[in-house]
Parts: sequence; structure tokens; C-alpha cells
Amino acid sequence: MKSIRFLPLDIPKFEYKQKVLDEFKPDTDFYFWSEEYVSNWQSTRLLHNPEGMKNKHIELQEFISAYMPFKSIILLKLFRANMDVKPHVDDSYTKDKGHTNLKVISEEYRNHQLETEPCGYRMIIAGDRQSLYLSDGELEIVDDKFLYGEVTEKTYCEIPEATDSFALKSYGSMHGVDRTPGDDNRLLAFIIGWIDIDKHNKLIEQSEEVYKNYVHYA
Repeated sequence: MKSIRFLPLDIPKFEYKQKVLDEFKPDTDFYFWSEEYVSNWQSTRLLHNPEGMKNKHIELQEFISAYMPFKSIILLKLFRANMDVKPHVDDSYTKDKGHTNLKVISEEYRNHQLETEPCGYRMIIAGDRQSLYLSDGELEIVDDKFLYGEVTEKTYCEIPEATDSFALKSYGSMHGVDRTPGDDNRLLAFIIGWIDIDKHNKLIEQSEEVYKNYVHYA
């Protein structure tokens, strides 16, 4: 099977995007993003156990439960970047890495993510559907600091109008966003958790066929 880096998902459009956009209240700054946590997970804890959801963005929670193949969700957040997002990877580590010491993950859950790539579920709530790109370059960790290699090539992705949801390869797949001038309301949802593997594989295969002109492979 080819390794998928980006894939639009064959699920319906989300009807309550404007409501989520209107009610977005960021409570965390993280690198390029202002974020609002919808799940109860905190960065001081291991990524492993689901800790439930906050009483907010209920329509979004219900949509994810209905259409995305999660047995349980560990992290659901909304995030906005009103600047260029430099190429990076979404890797998580089993021990502290980098000066922030964030996103520490259990070995069991990390293995689950690696086994279910592309495991990074996303939804675009508002903004440019063609500003996300995949790139070359690799991450190195030197003296517990993240160092990204030189980027010489970018391949832009397109989220078709027929869906709002897509999947990204989380580990070892460099990606970023070239912000479109005036795209001040860009907002996405980030969803990870314990995946129902059979339902996930079925959705990925179905989406690959429906959006074969949009998928990007490694």
C-alpha cells in the first residue's frame, strides 16, 4: 500500500462551521497557532487516555462522533495561524524533546498512530483551501532542540469543496502553510485518538477512490 501524506475524506460537509467560527475563543498559544482546546487533555499529561470533552462546540463533537472512525478521542482542538506556518512534522515522542517538552506520548499510543497512518484527522472550518503544502526536508533533534532541514520543494494540497475533512500523515511528513493575504479567519480542527482500524481503513480506501485526483503520496 502506498504511504498517504494528504487525503480529503469522503464524509459530508459540516453544517455548523459559521457557529464554530463565531464561538472560537483561543486559550493557548503554541508556536504559530492560537488554539482552543475542546477536549480536556492537557499538555502536562501523556497522550494516551481520553479525558472527555468540554461543554463547547457540541455540534462539532457530534459530527466527529458520527463520521470519523474514532473509538475515543484524546485531543480535539481548534487552531488558527495568522502567519506563515513553517515546515514541520506532527511527530510525538515517548520522552521529552525540545524546549517546550510538549506532546509526550505513551509507547502504546504512538505505535497505534504509526499503524494507522494517515492518522491525523483535520477539518477546515474557514480559510483558504489551497494554502497547505507538503515539503521535503527532515527533522533532526540535536541537544533536545528541533532542527529542520532545508526545504527545496513544496507541493500544495487542495481541500475540495465537497468535503471539509482530510487526513494527514503525522510522522515524518513535513508540511506547512503559506498564509494567503487577508485570510484572517482561517480556522481548522485537529482530531487524534484511538482509531477503529477497520472503519478507518474502509474510509481511507473509499476516500482514495473518490478523491484520487487530490491525494498525495510519499
